[in-house]
Amino acid sequence: MVKSLIAISVAALFAAVADAAILTSDPLTGLPLDPATNSRLNLGNEPTQLPVTNICKSKVSTEFYTVYESFHGTVAWYTAHLKEFKHAHGYGGGRSRDTFYDSAGTIMVTITGDPGAEGQNVDTHSVAYYKMQPGLSEKTILGTLNEKVTCP
Repeated sequence: MVKSLIAISVAALFAAVADAAILTSDPLTGLPLDPATNSRLNLGNEPTQLPVTNICKSKVSTEFYTVYESFHGTVAWYTAHLKEFKHAHGYGGGRSRDTFYDSAGTIMVTITGDPGAEGQNVDTHSVAYYKMQPGLSEKTILGTLNEKVTCP
């Protein structure tokens, strides 16, 4: 009986893994998605949708992903795949952050590292994709890197 339950549990686990969605682009923005958002166990990489919030006078929708690689590796991947976006680096709250954003301030991708010293190649904590309506000013976007947001 116990062996049967174990066999059924293992079969259910494999079925769940087989059905896991592996996304190659973010559904909110349509931008490419780092393959390292899928765990080494291939459990899928569907985003966690955060509640809509406001920054200054903009409505902000956010999709959040866990990333399974180093901070520098993640930044390098996005640098190669978001060439048309502006790129800025910051450090605040004991974490490195790199942000890629479009010239209209309506789409932003932010990579956050695990806690560590400035410049240290820690693990990547997360990558978040943002869509803002209306767009944010460049000054406001850059303020998010150091946790010092100012509204125009």
